[in-house]
Amino acid sequence: MSWRRAARRVGTAAVLLLAWTASAAARRESLIYSRFDIDPGEWRYFEFPAKENAARLEVRVEVLSPEKASGVRVRILTEAEFQQLRAQKPHQEVHATGYRRQARLRTRLGEAGGYVVVIDNPHAEREKSRVELDVMLTTGPDPQDLPVAYASPRKRLVVIGLSLIIFLAIAGWSGRALLRAARQRPEPPSPPFTPIWS
Repeated sequence: MSWRRAARRVGTAAVLLLAWTASAAARRESLIYSRFDIDPGEWRYFEFPAKENAARLEVRVEVLSPEKASGVRVRILTEAEFQQLRAQKPHQEVHATGYRRQARLRTRLGEAGGYVVVIDNPHAEREKSRVELDVMLTTGPDPQDLPVAYASPRKRLVVIGLSLIIFLAIAGWSGRALLRAARQRPEPPSPPFTPIWS
């Protein structure tokens, strides 16, 4: 096999590997970033679709005012369970927090479909709360779930051998260039210019 053919094959493999990596990369999408007011005893909700299984949802919420507010509660429900909540019927939550001034909730959504983020303000509050909400959805492979690949002893020897050959080739080329530069005799300095009339 000629070196040109081998170089073509390596180049093709590199392009295919880059294309696969790009297609398999995780995608992070901002679903909502908003500031809004919630009256005591009320709740706000935000609906969104998850188009892939095992998408990861991250919700960050912070009560900006009033300073003495006890906090809000974040709940994540499927679309069907949210309809149960609206009808004041028993329902199940995918994930939920307690009442907090600041909360960061991360959860994995089991299936593709519609989901709802609900923000509750407790009845005990005397005034409305100013809330900042940030919702992010990540799809694609989760790095924590990717299998750890171990190379066989033969592959490891091949990789180490190739690395050593490349290193020795670079060191040899650099050494030859340095020797060539050292063997070149510098030209003697020219005598200083003296005018003939001095």
